[in-house]
Amino acid sequence: MAESGAIDLSNAAAVSARWVEWRRKLDIGAYDRRFEQMAAAGHDVHGEADFIASYVQSSVLDAGCGTGRIGIELDRRGYEVVGVDLDADMVSAARRKQPDMQWFVDDLARMQLRRRFTTIAMPGNVMIFCEPNDRRLIVHNMAQHLEPTGVLIAGFSLEPGGYSLQQWDDDCTASGFDLSERFSTWDRQPFVRPGDYHVSVHRRADRFTVHDLVAEARSTLERLSPADLQRELSSDGELVVLDTRQIGDRERDGYINGSVHVPLSVVEWRVDPASGYTHSGISGFDQRIVLVCNDGYSSSLAAATLHRLGFGRATDVIGGFRAWVRAGLPTVGVPGAH
Repeated sequence: MAESGAIDLSNAAAVSARWVEWRRKLDIGAYDRRFEQMAAAGHDVHGEADFIASYVQSSVLDAGCGTGRIGIELDRRGYEVVGVDLDADMVSAARRKQPDMQWFVDDLARMQLRRRFTTIAMPGNVMIFCEPNDRRLIVHNMAQHLEPTGVLIAGFSLEPGGYSLQQWDDDCTASGFDLSERFSTWDRQPFVRPGDYHVSVHRRADRFTVHDLVAEARSTLERLSPADLQRELSSDGELVVLDTRQIGDRERDGYINGSVHVPLSVVEWRVDPASGYTHSGISGFDQRIVLVCNDGYSSSLAAATLHRLGFGRATDVIGGFRAWVRAGLPTVGVPGAH
């Protein structure tokens, strides 16, 4: 994509309608040059990086990294930084500026990276540009990618009728975060209600939570992307896909061709030969078994349990069935059929 700012609106539409409207008006090259010119004129353009750096223990996920201005500055200061954004054009711009960093084009609500961080930063109005229905999912996924006691730092505008501070706090609380500090600016001006902007620091619970349970389970697995699974299906005739979703999900959304429906509550009983109820499609402990749930969380826990039962090649699909569908891979079954 040319640096002129021309964009693929289908890609932008995946972020939100509001993002599409903002990106129509944006020239990426001009956007970056504005900050470069400000810096050359002696202005401090690294207020967000200064703030974030004061909390970093070792690693940073720059969530909604845009063209990488903040992440690259933190990298320059010696921190380990990974950048993620759903706008492929912006990530390409970031990668051109700092090719040695890790940059990913991915959805903050559904990405499943193979690691966790001590700090996650969302400084660029991320939460008001994303799809409203994804906000709680994003907060949950940030908790999933944080180490215990790790911090989530976010700053965004507070607009009348928009995503409110109370909603943000409620979503954070629901995913195990506690509010640590709050300011009205990145240079730590006190927060006064009502305000039009906030910078909030939330800390993840200092206990073993469901997020740690999932991370522990995944540490034992070599998980598959949807594309990986499709390739293995075509080459391994013994591979069995266990679809652990509810029957209503399969009827409504379809399923992967050849997959076996085994509800999550009975996976162990339908796999372990000691149970007396083993499914006929399970041939032995060396068989490749791939579990698929809706989003790739409960399937990780079940696959790790199968490892404990001796099925060392069991694993699951990153992002679950919904990731399979988003990747455009084939499904079968007529929605609504019984």
